[in-house]
Amino acid sequence: MEIGVSLACFYPRHPEEMINTARSLGFSVSELFINTYSELQDDYIRAFEKKASAAGLGIHSVHPFTSAIENYMFFSRYDRRIEDAKALYGKYCEAAKILGAGVINMHGDRGLALTDIDEYIECLKPLAELSDKYGVCIAHENVFYNSINHPDIVLKLRSQLGDTVKFTFDIKQAHKGGSDPYELCRAMGGNIVNFHINDYDDGHVCMLPGKGVVDYAKIFSVLTENGYTGPAIIEVYSSNYKDVQEIAESAQFLRGLAAR
Repeated sequence: MEIGVSLACFYPRHPEEMINTARSLGFSVSELFINTYSELQDDYIRAFEKKASAAGLGIHSVHPFTSAIENYMFFSRYDRRIEDAKALYGKYCEAAKILGAGVINMHGDRGLALTDIDEYIECLKPLAELSDKYGVCIAHENVFYNSINHPDIVLKLRSQLGDTVKFTFDIKQAHKGGSDPYELCRAMGGNIVNFHINDYDDGHVCMLPGKGVVDYAKIFSVLTENGYTGPAIIEVYSSNYKDVQEIAESAQFLRGLAAR
């Protein structure tokens, strides 16, 4: 399994400024966190792609800065807002195509599916239409407040939507939301298309991999059982390390485990 890094790890540094840093730390694959509307514009995305390509940094996934309001944008009954949100996320899809990224992360709802799975699925239709139009996976990330941070909801979605529903599995988010990360990963099955790798312990919500209590051999085993072939993208906050070299050391630790 290839080990990558999210450029969000370097926030609030500008993403394009950290391309060469990511490469110098030994990474050849990354996730681009689009932090604001100007970074979604065509000229910025094309300039970013040119610089990343020249440096040899591939972009596996794109993370929208509007994730925090997706519940308001898509999981509502206001048709005009949904159409506007669909147009905006079309721009994320266009950006992903330019970057060669196959995945867009979606945070989604704040508990709707816990009360009405059918309504939740209905709210996904505009996103499914975008996936079909652009050939990009819009993947549900198991953010701690999200319905899909519950294995039973994941299984219900898979039973009704089959392979059309895709997931980004994030270890820290599962733990933060009170779910067993290994159980949630297993529930997602072969529908995982992106993997955020991090760590935690009793006193820390998020840590660099190898600093906490996560059993990576077990996680990798479940992912292998699921047939996951994508990268493990290190995603932590800039407050979780003092020097960027710590990220490279964490990646080396993971490579040793993944090679077993």
